[in-house]
Amino acid sequence: MGFKLDRQRSDLTLKVDVVIVGAGPAGSTAAYYLANKFNRKVFLIDKAFFPRDKPCGGYLTSRVFTRFNYLRKVKNKIIEVPTYGSYFYGPDLSQLEWRMENPVGYLVLRIKFDNFLKDLAVSSGVQFIEGQEVVDISIRKNTAQIMLANGHSIHGNLIIGADGVRSIIAKKSGIYSKLDKGICVVTEIKINKEEIDEIFGEKRPTYYFYGFKDIIGYGWLFPKKNHLNIGIGGPSNAGREIGRLFPIFINYLKQENLVPVSIKIKEKFSAALIPTSTALYLNHSYSDRVVLVGDALGVASSVSGEGIYQSMASGEDAAIIANQALDEQKFDTEFLRQYEKLWKKDLANELKMVGNIMQLGSSGDKREILRKIKYFFERMRNEKELFEYFARIFFGFK
Repeated sequence: MGFKLDRQRSDLTLKVDVVIVGAGPAGSTAAYYLANKFNRKVFLIDKAFFPRDKPCGGYLTSRVFTRFNYLRKVKNKIIEVPTYGSYFYGPDLSQLEWRMENPVGYLVLRIKFDNFLKDLAVSSGVQFIEGQEVVDISIRKNTAQIMLANGHSIHGNLIIGADGVRSIIAKKSGIYSKLDKGICVVTEIKINKEEIDEIFGEKRPTYYFYGFKDIIGYGWLFPKKNHLNIGIGGPSNAGREIGRLFPIFINYLKQENLVPVSIKIKEKFSAALIPTSTALYLNHSYSDRVVLVGDALGVASSVSGEGIYQSMASGEDAAIIANQALDEQKFDTEFLRQYEKLWKKDLANELKMVGNIMQLGSSGDKREILRKIKYFFERMRNEKELFEYFARIFFGFK
């Protein structure tokens, strides 16, 4: 249930401790911590009505449940299936296998997972406003104001921008107006569970195809409980090429007996921007009375594509700093720079470690990048320790 705004009153002004724009994993996690742990008054706003879907692979590394241990007891309500490893394919389609006895990750449906996190925040006392778009903000000496498309406004001491890759909060606060991004196309096809069981078994390995048909990026296949999630990600300037390759990729998966030949891909695939490791390229992740989290910040890995854990981690980090800011009543950039120090301590090393394929693919020489990818896969085939290191980084193991 969302907080109901009186549509007949355009002069309504609300005041809270923190206003969070965007109810994805980053925003909902920040809201949950602020309300549940710090007992703060929070408004969470999203332009969509929930439950809503999001183009995404829907992969959770096991560290999600290690760090956010309050989710362990409800794991079965969140996940579709555990996955015990992966097959990695280089540009020449040679295969590397990494399997474990225990789950290395979990596959979810974003329409269900995101809604659960939002409901968890609401059950902790967060007021949720859905179906309302933020069109502007105003930062003043004593308040931060959010203006909604319907004319209503909300005042808070602090704004957390969790509104994705086209963040209006980032733009209106002057943190940034445009950020280089990757792009992906994805479809999620519902298939009989018994048919998926027959192809993939109970271990549900995931599949990654780097440099497929010389794309700078990767294709993936995630077999969920009764859905197949298929996608390709690459640099934003390769959008047309990725769209052209997508049906070719699906046909290849059919030829390899990874997608049932009988399945007709009638579902229209979706496209989405991916801010992979772009947080490292920002001058700042904050301004007076504003901090950015999740995709608005750009903390997804460019090698694995993992972004849910990083988004939730940045949400928790933002909640910690927001609570401190409220305690001390300090909301200027000098104080909020502590947020950047915190999230970088938390996430920057892994973002630097994995590099940024999407950024390279937007500006580097394609042939040289592909050569390096091929060389790296050759080395991993010959050096077991290197492959083990890559896989552990890939799956978020320290």
